[in-house]
Amino acid sequence: MSAGLRSYMPFARRGDCGGSERRSRGYRECMISRYHLKCPGCEEVFVARLGVEPTNGTRFYLPCPHCRLPIRGFMQGTELENHRINIECEVMNGADPELPGALVVTINPFVPSLYEADSFTPSGAFPTLTLVQILGQDAFTEFESERHQALDAGRLQWPRVRMLFQYYLQGNAKMFTRIATEQFGLDWEPTQAHQRTSIAYQAMGTVTTTIAGTTGNRSATVIDRFARKHTAAMQRHKEHLVAFRARGKQSAALERDLFTELNRFVEQHESWEMGLLVRFVGQAEQAKFEDLVLYRDEFSTVRDLYQQGFELACKCIWPLVAAQNTVKRGSPDDFGNDHPVTVPANKQARSLAQYDKLPNAYKIAYAAQVPGWESLGELLNNKHRNTIGHATAHHDLQTGRIVSDTDPTGMTYLDFLGHTLGVFDALSTLAQVLRACRVAASPDFGVA
Repeated sequence: MSAGLRSYMPFARRGDCGGSERRSRGYRECMISRYHLKCPGCEEVFVARLGVEPTNGTRFYLPCPHCRLPIRGFMQGTELENHRINIECEVMNGADPELPGALVVTINPFVPSLYEADSFTPSGAFPTLTLVQILGQDAFTEFESERHQALDAGRLQWPRVRMLFQYYLQGNAKMFTRIATEQFGLDWEPTQAHQRTSIAYQAMGTVTTTIAGTTGNRSATVIDRFARKHTAAMQRHKEHLVAFRARGKQSAALERDLFTELNRFVEQHESWEMGLLVRFVGQAEQAKFEDLVLYRDEFSTVRDLYQQGFELACKCIWPLVAAQNTVKRGSPDDFGNDHPVTVPANKQARSLAQYDKLPNAYKIAYAAQVPGWESLGELLNNKHRNTIGHATAHHDLQTGRIVSDTDPTGMTYLDFLGHTLGVFDALSTLAQVLRACRVAASPDFGVA
């Protein structure tokens, strides 16, 4: 077989050592298969133990164990029976599954794996079992449950939400009601615009919250405390109502951008969904992940999601700050002397208009200093933003880390995905905050 891009069906061949690690997980299944590969650089032959799952499309890589040349690959197929893998090297599998004396490497694009592991390595040989050993059976079971609920939500539920929200954005009340009735079981007709706004955002929030997961998710606290502050402010201070109606009307474009970005995140969910694992890894388990690498090759795709999502989330924080100002001082524009210690005196906001012009780090700091909203400062961490978004940031395929000229140590690819999940979590949360602005701006309520 000549060198080049090879396409083949992995499950038509014998598995690892006469068998394979294969586990049924509803519509998803994982498996470890063994292949003999010839490096296109040094031309040495080695054995690759490759983890595979049903996927809409996954880019991965494996360094040659002889010369460390990164060899890229792509797999696709939502059913194991039609799964295809392309690897940019010569595939030399024959009838004998063994290759005496050959170096063995283990690569799993779906689960962090131990590169040096072979079939007999006590830890790392079977990546999913390694996770059980590190997390413990209970935590692993919960992780698997949340992970596949998220995957199902994106695959099965989001297309309906996307259709509903698109009709909402179009102002097509007839089709919106039809989809809400047929697809979501709505048993009453939303004749007013603010009703359709609430239904659209509720449907979107239900799915995005499932995708973001339950463990480590504090969106409910942020939304609940905002709702109470906002409601009290609307009832007691007309200036707050006027500000939210005016800004809500100006937020139509932001609303569309927010939906578009959330849709991009969901469409590319497979590329960052393993970031959920980070929320199950405590300090005690962290060290055990140092030798494991997630061999995915989708940095440019995921970084774009991270950067665009981060910037957009920061544009949606102002309603939190406005509600806090009104509750504390009677006006959404009154920041008083309540400024974060990280904001220099010459950058302190004196009005919402000034707040809008602040650097993102300062915008986040104003919200994160409020009890119950601290999680936004963690999800939208500007230090991580600088590392990931730096012009020289790249995925080092030798170490599996995201590094840059200013941060040569960087972070693991798994942590990078965890931060991407954090941005999605923040966007999902702030979408429900923006909902209040859009409801307040509804033409149903006339002029304040």
